[in-house]
Amino acid sequence: MASLKEILDLPNELSKRDPQGMLEILGRFDQQLEQALQIGQEVTIPPGGQPIEKVLLCGMGGSAIGGDLLRAYLGQDMKLPFLVNRNYSLPGFVDARTLVLVASYSGQTEETLSSYAQAQEAGAHVICLTSGGTLGQLAQEHGVPCARIPEGYPPRSALGFCAIPFLVCLSRLGLSSDRSGELRRSIELVRTKIQQYGPLSLTSENLAKSLALDLKNRIPIIYGSDSHLDIVAIRWRGQFSENGKQLAYSNALPEMNHNEIEGWTHPPTLLRQLVPIFLRDRDDHPKTQTRIDVTRSLLSEKVDSALEYWTDGESWIDRLWSLILLGDYASVYLAFLNQVDPTPVKIIERLKTRLKELA
Repeated sequence: MASLKEILDLPNELSKRDPQGMLEILGRFDQQLEQALQIGQEVTIPPGGQPIEKVLLCGMGGSAIGGDLLRAYLGQDMKLPFLVNRNYSLPGFVDARTLVLVASYSGQTEETLSSYAQAQEAGAHVICLTSGGTLGQLAQEHGVPCARIPEGYPPRSALGFCAIPFLVCLSRLGLSSDRSGELRRSIELVRTKIQQYGPLSLTSENLAKSLALDLKNRIPIIYGSDSHLDIVAIRWRGQFSENGKQLAYSNALPEMNHNEIEGWTHPPTLLRQLVPIFLRDRDDHPKTQTRIDVTRSLLSEKVDSALEYWTDGESWIDRLWSLILLGDYASVYLAFLNQVDPTPVKIIERLKTRLKELA
């Protein structure tokens, strides 16, 4: 019988554990980025209206993480307030001078549909992003600009589709610089990472497979720097949960140093089942770098292993993709180790069914 490590290097075994092709979707992420750039250029944006003073992206789950990625990627290049809203209701500041980006991959997300209706009532600028559903129908009926993305993807695997069209729209509106050239150049690094982390790369040389093995029967606690890599930590948390069917948690530094770190005391036997993971980048604030070094040292006294992973690449988007793809692939390999199909989200579907029964 093959060992866990050997299973990850057996293509036939991986195919049996991935009947809906999550690895195949990951292997086409470079193509997704190319297509997403084109979709953004094809959105019809009417002129006029009140000037935009703030931006709010509304979405849930895999649709909302695209907004988090944009916020991290644009950073200080975005001169207006840019927030991500995961709720039924909009903040009170939304008005005719607010751009509301409404994202629902399925077009059926009830929280997002509620936000869309409120944005319309507030007279906000609205741009939608969806593969269809009710949101697509409403956008068409109301003449609202809409980025139409392909159907057939689990939303969490459509990060490029959920982020890049909005990025293009922001630059076309003059709210950020044009990043399309940098994005196109980043596709080469994406292809390199797909090869490095893909199923044909052996575990001995594959960082994603090794990470999955390190997390088997353990709970990852993922840390990133605030407003920099905390977004990637959130992405890893979501992917380990949805793909790997395994609990994961995340937080940001330096905030974690002011409260959560004290919790790494009890119960000591259970702490040994946790794996703190630090996501790092050369442009993290120097004092945050020091905090990460010290925090990792302190937590190493409490656990069997404390891991860290650095970004790779030249541009900021290169470096974001490098860690996002590492987490995405590791989460799928973790599903295989847990002997589950990474694609179905059975508990989420049960939750939706129960909510409909109670409506």
